[in-house]
Amino acid sequence: MRFKFIIIVFLFGFSGIFAQKKLRVGEKIPFSSVMVYNDKDEQTKIDLPNGKTGGDRFVLVLFFTSAQPLKQIVEINKNIEQILNRFQNNACKGASEIEYVTICAEEDQSKWKKFLSDANLNNSKFKGKKTNYLAKDGLNDAAVSVFGANKFPSFFVVNPKGRLWMETDSTKVLERAFVNICRTNASYSTADIAGKLLSGGGKILKPITDLKVFLVNSIFDTIKTTKTDNYGDFVFNKVDTTQNLSIRLEQNEKLKTGPSIYIAKQNGELVSEIKSANGVFEYRLLKADVITLSPIEDEDDIAVKYKNFDKTGAKDLTVSENIYYEMGKFNITFEGELVLDEVLIILQANPNVKLEVISHTDSRGDDASNLSLSQKRSNAVIEYLVSKGVNNDLLKAIGKGESSIANRCTNGIECSDKEHEFNRRTEFKFIKN
Repeated sequence: MRFKFIIIVFLFGFSGIFAQKKLRVGEKIPFSSVMVYNDKDEQTKIDLPNGKTGGDRFVLVLFFTSAQPLKQIVEINKNIEQILNRFQNNACKGASEIEYVTICAEEDQSKWKKFLSDANLNNSKFKGKKTNYLAKDGLNDAAVSVFGANKFPSFFVVNPKGRLWMETDSTKVLERAFVNICRTNASYSTADIAGKLLSGGGKILKPITDLKVFLVNSIFDTIKTTKTDNYGDFVFNKVDTTQNLSIRLEQNEKLKTGPSIYIAKQNGELVSEIKSANGVFEYRLLKADVITLSPIEDEDDIAVKYKNFDKTGAKDLTVSENIYYEMGKFNITFEGELVLDEVLIILQANPNVKLEVISHTDSRGDDASNLSLSQKRSNAVIEYLVSKGVNNDLLKAIGKGESSIANRCTNGIECSDKEHEFNRRTEFKFIKN
């Protein structure tokens, strides 16, 4: 059985008393559709399950407020996207189709648009479909009052029969609900498998474009077929990963006589060389490869990585993170603060640990400007941590510009946005005294 989820986020700022009495678990939702507005001020409808059209569609509703601290909205959105990325097409068919929608209860449309921009909600890291909407009548909007919510933030889950299935104010509880659904459907494990094909030797690697790529099972049946794009990227959607799988390349005389062939992540990080057997290039996917090539977020945050490191005898730990900065700027955004707050917790709990902050840029732009920008970004991180009470003597800011490109995307090489993003990273090196 497949369950389809639609995630709807309502953003508003304070609790209130609604005319609609509060829904109880098991009760029928009063109506099956919600009217909202898009960023073009056009009215549109988001349907809720009503139990009449069949299917297994769940709807998750997150009630929120734009009057709450912007940083809190950013953090909740980040947590939701991380949770959804673990399950959307990457865990089980029980949660393999997820739509994520935000709805802000705000009468001033320009204020809503500024909020979307400041919270960076338009730049979704969720791999599925995400849309932002407005409930322009504010707290009096039918989209708000239908649930009779009185605690914020809070989550409401509507089941396929149009009844309230669950209510919670915890993302942990939400995550466990997904886990339970997946366990129910454990025999239907699915995942997206996305990669990149490169050829060459040493640091000179070029994408293999317009090449057919086949996904085959243990009895050599072709399950799926796709083709690489201009960057060598390919994707197999919703793959049944309970079976043994291999990636096979279209037979091509140029490949047989050409340089080495590699499979990589779409960010350009190399996974393995693909060897030829009797003229056929084929790569057997291990379970670890399925995880590596699934376009999902790393579920282990900095705190978890440090906790595991702290149990060992190792002297230092380097954790790489993508901290969001505006183009060409070095000021810390709300998203960046969320990452730094995790670092801050570690430093506060371990006051003798030293920290080196090492910032990198991609290769676009001139070398000198990138070096200067990366140093300013590291300095900004240090300033933020010091402002929160961390001892400056234990901190060191290092800017490396584009001197440590982690993939093939050096000066003059055309690369995808994903490949360039892989190089725009900040490294946190924790050193035990």
